[in-house]
Amino acid sequence: MQNYPAQPDPEAFLIEKTIHPCQFPIELVEPLVLALTNPNDLVVDPYIGVASAACAAVLHNRRAVGAEIMPEYVSIARARVKRAIEGGIQRRPLGRPIYQPGPKDKVAQLPLNRLPGEHIHPAVASLV
Repeated sequence: MQNYPAQPDPEAFLIEKTIHPCQFPIELVEPLVLALTNPNDLVVDPYIGVASAACAAVLHNRRAVGAEIMPEYVSIARARVKRAIEGGIQRRPLGRPIYQPGPKDKVAQLPLNRLPGEHIHPAVASLV
């Protein structure tokens, strides 16, 4: 097993993160909801999870329905949709620029303590 320095959890800074292991931000689905539906249309999410798509729908005057088999996710989904309807859901605003790290930022640098002989993927090596 390789020992690398602890990396920050990229999801730790997501203001809308829940316990769902593969939750996506509301902002990710908002452009699709806006481009593919009209006000009062029905957004159907057959794997609703914690309702990111449903939140995007209700935030933009669409209706939403979905299916989920995990009761804990259903509870979270209902609470998130309720907060979205009431205008109190925390989320990243649609269109906010994404941070682009510079070459001197730590996240953009290769670890100094790579193991001897450890292979570097050619795509990464070309950046060095």
